[in-house]
Amino acid sequence: MQTVGWVALFIVSAGVVVRSGLSLSKAGDRLAESTGLGRMWIGMILLAIATSLPELVTNLAAVRLDAPALAGGNILGANMLNIVTLAALVSLFPKAVVRPMGRDQQILVGTALFLTAVVVAAIVFGAEWNVGPVGLGTFLIIWGYIIGIAFVLRALDREGAVEPHVGEEGESAVQVSLGRVWGWFALAAGGVLIAAPVLAASADRLADILGISGSFMGVLAVALVTTMPEMSVTWGALRLGSEAMAFGNVYGSCAFNILILAFADLLYPKPIFLALDRSHIAAGVGACLLMALGPAFLSLRARGKLALSRALALVMALGWAGLIYLVLTFSQPLPA
Repeated sequence: MQTVGWVALFIVSAGVVVRSGLSLSKAGDRLAESTGLGRMWIGMILLAIATSLPELVTNLAAVRLDAPALAGGNILGANMLNIVTLAALVSLFPKAVVRPMGRDQQILVGTALFLTAVVVAAIVFGAEWNVGPVGLGTFLIIWGYIIGIAFVLRALDREGAVEPHVGEEGESAVQVSLGRVWGWFALAAGGVLIAAPVLAASADRLADILGISGSFMGVLAVALVTTMPEMSVTWGALRLGSEAMAFGNVYGSCAFNILILAFADLLYPKPIFLALDRSHIAAGVGACLLMALGPAFLSLRARGKLALSRALALVMALGWAGLIYLVLTFSQPLPA
């Protein structure tokens, strides 16, 4: 009965996180339309941060519960899943116009790849990268994110004003007052702030009860839940015909997710990377590989090679499944 109770708590908290995350995304989109900022900028900054709020709160709660493996697994698992989701959703929109990557997008991909590679290196080198209670990787991540995003914004081509989104009832989103939209945003954020710590606690408890490692629980179950907002925003952006917003949201979220791990390290009493193991290395390397394949997939679509792009998307999905199995295998204790 105890297990049933924790499963129910996990499902309920996951549902609240997903629903709140979806509301956050919609409110962020409304704010984007009201301010008239470029779609790439909105996707990379506002929506990436908004949709990563579940990861932020869940992982900060995880380290407070002394569950660093869950936090690391969630971040790296979310980055793997984000790229597979992008490829899958783009494949579902054969008429979507995918343009060749601009320099701003290339820098964003490079930033996300670099930050994820720093995590892998910090785990591999372990104690050699420590500076007191905080790992050297944390400093590299924070400065890498700031410098990378600064270069992206510098290279970002200026776009025209964002067109108002017309909903199913034909009413323009701009007709809603900006204050009301901020109110929706705050309410949705409050839902995440309340439910995400419960999600982390229930996931950590279920991992103990079921004999599953925290890293695997984070890479699979929690990552599936916390990436739902990114999925919804990507879907919505593609329906609106804005692959720039979808791209910025996915890769911007991947970069911001790694920054979340640096924040978690600042809250953890010792370097968090020392608490991560070979299963996290597998997830980190897998995330880098999938993120590197993302531009190749989009390049095929931009050149009109629909069949090849779909084949690559299938390879990426199968690769993700194989990586999940590898993480599960590596998360098992080594034989004595």
